[in-house]
Amino acid sequence: MATLYPALDLIRAHKVQPELGELHLLEFLDRELDDSFEVFFNPFMNGDRPDIVIMKKGQGILIIEVKDYNLDLYELDKRKNFVVKSSDTKTFKSPISQVLKYKENLFELHVDKLLEHKIKDYRFFNVVSCAVYFHNANSSKINSLLVDPFEQDKGYQKFLNKNIDLIGRDNLNTNDFTDLLKRRYLISNKPSFLFTDDLYISVKRFLKPPLHTREQGENIRYSRKQLDIIYDATRKEQRIKGVVGSGKTTVLAGRAVQAHKRTGGRVLILTFNITLKNFIHDKISKVREDFAWENFVITNYHHFINSELNNLGIPIEVPDDFDNLDSQAKDRFFESNYYSNKKLFEANKDDIRPYDVILVDEIQDYKRPWMEILKEYFLQPGGEYVLFGDVKQNIYHNQTEGKDVATNVRGVTELKNCFRSDFKIKDLAIEFQKQVFQDKYEIDDFNKSTTLEIDFKTTKEGSINYIHLPNANAVSSLYTIIHQNAINKDIPPNDITILGNSIELLKDFDAYYRYASGERTNTMFESHEMTFRIGLSKYGKSRPMWVKSGLRLIERDMDYNESRGYNQLCKLLVAHDLYIMNQEQFVKGLTYLCEKFKTSFDAFIKFSDDYGSEIKAFKTDFSTERLGRELKSIRNNKKIHFYLNSGTIKISTIHSFKGWECDTVFLIIEDLNFNEAFDEILYTGITRSKSNLVIINYGNVEQHEKLKEMVATVNH
Repeated sequence: MATLYPALDLIRAHKVQPELGELHLLEFLDRELDDSFEVFFNPFMNGDRPDIVIMKKGQGILIIEVKDYNLDLYELDKRKNFVVKSSDTKTFKSPISQVLKYKENLFELHVDKLLEHKIKDYRFFNVVSCAVYFHNANSSKINSLLVDPFEQDKGYQKFLNKNIDLIGRDNLNTNDFTDLLKRRYLISNKPSFLFTDDLYISVKRFLKPPLHTREQGENIRYSRKQLDIIYDATRKEQRIKGVVGSGKTTVLAGRAVQAHKRTGGRVLILTFNITLKNFIHDKISKVREDFAWENFVITNYHHFINSELNNLGIPIEVPDDFDNLDSQAKDRFFESNYYSNKKLFEANKDDIRPYDVILVDEIQDYKRPWMEILKEYFLQPGGEYVLFGDVKQNIYHNQTEGKDVATNVRGVTELKNCFRSDFKIKDLAIEFQKQVFQDKYEIDDFNKSTTLEIDFKTTKEGSINYIHLPNANAVSSLYTIIHQNAINKDIPPNDITILGNSIELLKDFDAYYRYASGERTNTMFESHEMTFRIGLSKYGKSRPMWVKSGLRLIERDMDYNESRGYNQLCKLLVAHDLYIMNQEQFVKGLTYLCEKFKTSFDAFIKFSDDYGSEIKAFKTDFSTERLGRELKSIRNNKKIHFYLNSGTIKISTIHSFKGWECDTVFLIIEDLNFNEAFDEILYTGITRSKSNLVIINYGNVEQHEKLKEMVATVNH
């Protein structure tokens, strides 16, 4: 018998009964598979809801979507979505696309390092397989709808063969299903070298998250006001705002756990910045209570809506000229047709599975239609709905009313106690508000009823420094400042975060820092090596001569696994770029890599000179714009799996770090064209520091005097 989660008798006793097809397939799997196969029914996938997932240690994973469709009632549109014959408008997303989306999300959103493994070696993508089981159809009927009409479409036939298994009710027999498992390597004579034990453990912990015990929590000292918000069961709807350092996220975590204990139901926690997922998860883990993690979904609005659209089988349809639109036009299309489209959710409200509790962080970043969609369609009647935010971090300039965020909750509860009162960073936040936000927002009073004046006579903890670099090489100068500061002040890498606005500058700094210091970094964006690796994979088997020569140079041209050679070539390309930037700094590093990869420094320099124009064209051709889809996936993945205590320095844009805090922050202000929310962005960057802040102004003349004077005032 298979190992089922939950057990079959518990599934049969569920308040919400499984569909007939789901139960029939589960009974078959329980009967036919041995206990080395783990079968997860409706597993926790942080908002995604696949029907059945089969996993075997050392072999792989199979995701199965189950449909009880009567196929006689459907036809396919041009995108192969399912259209009800009796209706011109009722269209369902193809279950093939649906199950492949679950697989895609497993790589891109849910399991740490899985996407990175796939980029370095595409064979990792085959660790997860997909199938669709049609309970009310046999294989002949399935083929007549989904396969036979497209017999001449070789691309589609290859796609099906490579990516999907279609299962009819007549295929639920020992021979057919065993053949399927062998074809997808869940049954094999030898274990998979790709599906390692570490990867197996990571996936299982995600599909079946462990229980949180009271002993795993900490004794948190809440203020009286914080306790009132956390334990208040009478006010189902609240809007919470707080001053810098008031512990808004700590309160949100406490409220989330107590709300679950009150209702016994599911809690949805939404942010705008996806990087806050782990921050909130860590805060919840510190609460001293017993609870099951599977009751908490933590994500951002866009990923949540994308998952719900897939769960509901709602197809995302774009116009024929969509690829020709610019990024802003594409964003407007999705916003209008999906993320803010209340009519869409009204039409599907009977199929939505609502939550007992919805908590929203960063509410200042939310559009009003998003709030209405969440409250009207995803909240149980009488459920708890609590919003947290700070209007002074309104970096997207959403609608305000009376100097505050406009929400669909009446009234405001304020947290006025700052737990950083003894630090200079609080003084800088107040000074910034007084100089910049006086006429725009309400100034935080920090529980001071008479004055906002700062007592500069008191010696405060922490430090604020301002450095102006009007003319310098950005990356080398930044490295010197940051690395020397860290060394001189004996600051451990784990306590350092570098923030900026331009990803390209931060990517350059990331490479410079890693190769110059020999230390690892933790970023929320792709590395140069990743960009080059994706670009090389675009060539497929049609490798240009410069790539063939590069692989031959490092003795990888005859390697059966091209990924190993590609990865090494990418490292050499990055090291060479750094060498060109600063030969004295990086000559030893490039020489070491050349020898490590079975070539010589002179041979690689000659190769770089011989193919210089082709390599330059490659880097230009595979630009951020061309690789937009892949790079967006990498950035989302790195943000989702970002942890503050990684043991390394953190490098991020201000936008991505919003909501996080770090002991020491180096804030880079560039001379860029900013939108009208620059003041909010700058304030957000400043307030990410818990104690020590170094503002590095690289050529921004407009901000120089203001920042210089502000820091001088606080340090006086």
